Amino acid sequence: MTAQRQQAVNRRRDEPAQGASVAWFRHHRDCAVSALMRLVRNPVSSALTWLVIAISLTLPTLFYLALASLENQTERWQAGGQITLYLTDETTLQEGQTLTDELAQRPEVISTRYINADDAWQSFSQSLTLDTDRLQLESNPLPASIVLVPNGQSSAELEALRLVIDGLPQVEDIQLDLAWIDRLNRFLELIATGVTGLAILLGVAVLLVVGNTIRLAIESRKEEIRIVKLLGATEAFIKRPFLYLGLWYGLLGGLAAWVLVSGIAWWLHTPLSAFLETYGLDAHVTWLNLGETLFLLLCAMIVSWIGTHIALWRHLRDAEPR
Repeated sequence: MTAQRQQAVNRRRDEPAQGASVAWFRHHRDCAVSALMRLVRNPVSSALTWLVIAISLTLPTLFYLALASLENQTERWQAGGQITLYLTDETTLQEGQTLTDELAQRPEVISTRYINADDAWQSFSQSLTLDTDRLQLESNPLPASIVLVPNGQSSAELEALRLVIDGLPQVEDIQLDLAWIDRLNRFLELIATGVTGLAILLGVAVLLVVGNTIRLAIESRKEEIRIVKLLGATEAFIKRPFLYLGLWYGLLGGLAAWVLVSGIAWWLHTPLSAFLETYGLDAHVTWLNLGETLFLLLCAMIVSWIGTHIALWRHLRDAEPR
């Protein structure tokens, strides 16, 4: 009997807390639904706001896709970069081949190829239009060499590999014909920096658009906000409907941006393929994958949420009860 009484006391003690939690979740659900219905009831003004958000997000996303496609295209060029190591005259055939095998085991190296002095001279002779017999050379002037294909093509990786090779006693000289790859990498870094700057600039534009839209929503409900404040509503209770409104603007604007990006990528594929084929290049359609799409939607929602907070911070003070 005592145990039953204690259970009844505990149940009565927990009921207010559970009721508050249920009311809190119910208010969130109602705010989310009413904010969405508010957008549906005003399709023209809502669509214009989504379109502005979508265009602001589409431009940096398209530049990002173009950069990703360019990097994919240039990977094959960079993979062809080689480093040639010219060995000293004192290096024997066995030592050269051993060094070639040792370099091939390094993680920074994709492949190596040893070229002895005789093969180098034969290849050189075949590439000349002159009769090499007339040169009357007493000995082969070309050294043995090792052609090395590095794994990484960035400036830091190439410099690190060069420092390792430069200390080898068998190596007399190093020919690093990858300056153009360094210039290409710096060009891609410049484009990536430009895309980041453009994304930040247009992100601020989205923030201002959403902030202005929320300001108009606050103005239209100013009397309602004053009455709710007089009844003792908290700041969180008053802000919640507007925050959900901002999140819906961001989510639907992000979805509209995804549709625009996919449509433009599909529309440009045919003329871009025809243009690149004249240079012997392949044009692959680059789409946003699932992770990138979710990142786009998340960024749109976060920027809209920040814009909503700023608008609430600036304009909710004007709705204080008189």
